[in-house]
Amino acid sequence: MTRFITAPMVNVNDDGATFSAWLKPDGTLVSKGEIIAVLETSKATIDLEAEEAGYLRIFAKPGSQVAVGDVLAALCETVEEIPQFPQAREESRQEAAPQRKITRKAEIAAAKAGIDLAVLQAQVTGSGPVTEADVEALLARRGTARPDLTVKDLVDDAYPQNRRQRLLIVGGGLGAVQLLDSLSRTEHQQATAIVDDNPSLCGKTILNVPILGGRDAMERLFRDRVFDAAVVSVSTSIDFRMRMTEMLKDLIIPMANVIDPSARVQRNAVLGTGNVILAYCQIGSCAVIGDGNFLSPYVDIEHHCTVGDFCTFGPGVMMSSLVHIESRVKFGTGIFIEPKLTIGSGSIVGSGAILTRNIPANSIVKTKINYTLRSRAVSSSTPA
Repeated sequence: MTRFITAPMVNVNDDGATFSAWLKPDGTLVSKGEIIAVLETSKATIDLEAEEAGYLRIFAKPGSQVAVGDVLAALCETVEEIPQFPQAREESRQEAAPQRKITRKAEIAAAKAGIDLAVLQAQVTGSGPVTEADVEALLARRGTARPDLTVKDLVDDAYPQNRRQRLLIVGGGLGAVQLLDSLSRTEHQQATAIVDDNPSLCGKTILNVPILGGRDAMERLFRDRVFDAAVVSVSTSIDFRMRMTEMLKDLIIPMANVIDPSARVQRNAVLGTGNVILAYCQIGSCAVIGDGNFLSPYVDIEHHCTVGDFCTFGPGVMMSSLVHIESRVKFGTGIFIEPKLTIGSGSIVGSGAILTRNIPANSIVKTKINYTLRSRAVSSSTPA
């Protein structure tokens, strides 16, 4: 019996999502519980699991907007079976098309191209808001797409709705290396440019991604469509992360989350934008994370915890459930936090701390670690 896979509700504030990527190709035999796709909203990323075993037959295209309940794929009993898209659902989608929202950027792009909004709603298929990428795709089908003077990829430029999200990395230091490592194993995103104010770095590359200037180049690069969204790689300075985020907002440049493929974001977790979540992190069910946070490897934010904006976590920060962390908190390495505690904004928690009580705002927590250090007594017969 054919089992259809539908788009789940990612969080209660969104009635739709962006379908990011299929992790299994069409026709693959998948097992029950196996992760097969990734969906995103402005606040969360979710792994889509197969509810039962079967041969995967794909309907949804990566980059498309989907509404809760939209049919994404089917699971078939045999590899030869070719399921038909449910007709009743397709008719419902067509009836709902005129009521689709149109983003402000899509309205501007349509006005420049002389496309009536009613025509735009009728000719752009799918569900969810009509985006600027939908307008570009419609112009491409008409043979009137705007010429791209910077990027000349014959596939990505012709089918922008299907391409991987192109990212600008702000900062060319060690954090950029960590980000690029994660992105090298991420199927729905890729880095296309780096900016850094150090003039000696301009013209060089990091893992084949070019450094194209300082922060003053961001607006030009975005206008030339070199990238789709930005992410700040610097973790050592919270003030820098805040300044760059504010600058990007002033330039109306979107920010992206970068989540290492080995990290685990559980169901009903809610994420803001501009977050970096590196290898082997876990975000528990119903946890809420704000904007601009940086999580080093092996950070565990357990279920029903909340984290504000612009916090940085060193490797191995472990928290129990119902912890509330306010904004601009800096954590060192190897820290344990007991349940239901509150960490006040602007605080610094040193490495090795075990927190068992609330921390007031603007505090410094430093753990005294005692150990002895002496020279080894090495005999002449003992190898050095």
